[in-house]
Amino acid sequence: MKKNKLSIVLLSGLLLFSSCDNWLEQTNPMSFDENKAYASEVGITSIVSNLYSRMKYWQDFVQDNLSYDLGRWDEAMNNSQYWDKSNNVGTNYRDYYDYGFIRELNLHIRNLNTLSVGQIKADKLKYFQAEARYLRAYTYFKMVVQYGGVPLVTEVTEYMEDPTPLAVPRNKEAEIYDFVISELDAVKEDLGTSHIKTRATKGAAMALKCRAALYAGTLAYNYDKSATKTLNLSSGATGIERSKAEGYLKACLDACTELDALGYQLYQKQADLATNYAESFIAKPADNPELIFCKAYDGVNVKNNFTTWALSRKLIRALNNKAGCQINPVLNLLNDYEMLDTHEIKDMDAYVGDEIIEDMNEYESTCQYNLYDKPEDIFAGRDPRLAGTVLHPGSSFRGVSVDLQAGLAIPTADGYRFETAHKISEVDNKTYEGQKVTGEDGPLRGDDGSSNWYISHSGFLLRKFVDTATGSEINGASSVPYVVFRFGEALLNAAEAAFYLHELGVASYNGRPTKTIALDYINRVRQRAGGEAFKLTENELTFNRIVNERRVELAFEDHRYEDLKRWRIADEVWYNDQANKSATIYVLWPYKIYAPGTPEDGKWIYRKMKAQNRANNAILYFDKKMYYNGYPMNEGNPNIEKNPNY
Repeated sequence: MKKNKLSIVLLSGLLLFSSCDNWLEQTNPMSFDENKAYASEVGITSIVSNLYSRMKYWQDFVQDNLSYDLGRWDEAMNNSQYWDKSNNVGTNYRDYYDYGFIRELNLHIRNLNTLSVGQIKADKLKYFQAEARYLRAYTYFKMVVQYGGVPLVTEVTEYMEDPTPLAVPRNKEAEIYDFVISELDAVKEDLGTSHIKTRATKGAAMALKCRAALYAGTLAYNYDKSATKTLNLSSGATGIERSKAEGYLKACLDACTELDALGYQLYQKQADLATNYAESFIAKPADNPELIFCKAYDGVNVKNNFTTWALSRKLIRALNNKAGCQINPVLNLLNDYEMLDTHEIKDMDAYVGDEIIEDMNEYESTCQYNLYDKPEDIFAGRDPRLAGTVLHPGSSFRGVSVDLQAGLAIPTADGYRFETAHKISEVDNKTYEGQKVTGEDGPLRGDDGSSNWYISHSGFLLRKFVDTATGSEINGASSVPYVVFRFGEALLNAAEAAFYLHELGVASYNGRPTKTIALDYINRVRQRAGGEAFKLTENELTFNRIVNERRVELAFEDHRYEDLKRWRIADEVWYNDQANKSATIYVLWPYKIYAPGTPEDGKWIYRKMKAQNRANNAILYFDKKMYYNGYPMNEGNPNIEKNPNY
């Protein structure tokens, strides 16, 4: 790279945050040279605003294509790109190797340490320096998760005719995690204890440390399992020795303890448990004690279009008939919400006797169905987080009932015949003996291509992150934040870390039994979700329970894919076999019985089916290579080592 200087421009409204976090709001844009920019707090803040805008998130609320990723795996499917965005991803999925950004961060740190000294108040300069190191640690964390060990470059690389001295080998995976954790510990006090949610703070540093230490600790804990999958390179560029697990896991617990001491707490402001959980994701950052760090939107200068994409067709169509219903949660996820009273994980009870998987192309059935008086009755008694995450048949949003009726079930001599709409153009006008056939929000099969984009295909819609404020769907006006770190995740991180310590034979941490610590942390989350009766007993606390708890508590927050990778079970869950139920996407469609003059009339039944037309009916597939991305090979650097299984 020939340039040795950052391009300094004060940008008007590059990022605009909520009223208490408006530190990046700029006016009177102007250009400064480097010396002038680093001589003032305004100049440095403008530079930093650009650096924050380049932080890597795989999902976002601004760009439509970043929402597609929510439908990649087994949480949801994306309906508006139902056909061409549903293929299985390859080994370049989530490539992120940005040494251009690392260089700019290193240059920013160097300039703060040289040009700003004597120009900026000492306490402010300390913060700016710590903030820059936080951003660099975050960036290295994003890269190590994808590639394992990467070259650790902390000095500014200068342009030279012969780049051979820059050809450095990859560091060990453990060394990158060690760097991230040590940097966060080194800067945490200088970041301050304010609860600003959009800028680096001690809380943000400890939240990142909590996650990074858990990831590293999990990899070390699973070292032997990684070996069986040939994922450990002898150089250490991938794989972390099991002997390091205890140190990382304790670091995770240390970070969560500090977050607790800083006053972060679970959001608990509503009496209704489902509403309480749902509201925790749409509350203003300043009013949310659970939120640690986020990407914020004001709906004016920084648009949030997520509500426009996800809102029900019934609510969005008056504004735009080509929007809404984009994120369709799938039955795979809904089945994992426990029964509230028994803590049992069981499939939705649609059939009399054994579960049946029906063919979506069949319009007659001899199956025996359980009959429900109301469409919501099949979901009764479940973990309230289900209703706080998903809009299912019988749900309401903004005081309006969602209309997810798939069709009418007409009794026959030996079963039912189904009357349905086949195209979105039929939804509003197709009837049977004067009865509405298919609901305004679907679901539909999607067999008519693009004309069926803006309607549910799974039988469900998303509630989480969807703005309840009327008008927030207009022109990206929502101000719901994108959650990067929250205290609920930190508690589950710590619960998992303590559980592993117990399994490793580490009896106590800070004088308390590790199994007790694990139980306490996970139960704080579960109590918020379902009340006192929802807490686990010690005998119920298993690895599989931790897996399921993270699945439902952190749904749609971009944890599922990375969790299954670090647990080294992604290829076991999503293996390439058409008979693999855990890799097959399922839908659940409600039908209203039409049988005038009979006791069945007006009752509801449900049909479980495979989601059709997902990549030509393909199952989810995780190739073993995907535990690490294919490493970028550069002919100019002969020291770079390929990742395992490539």
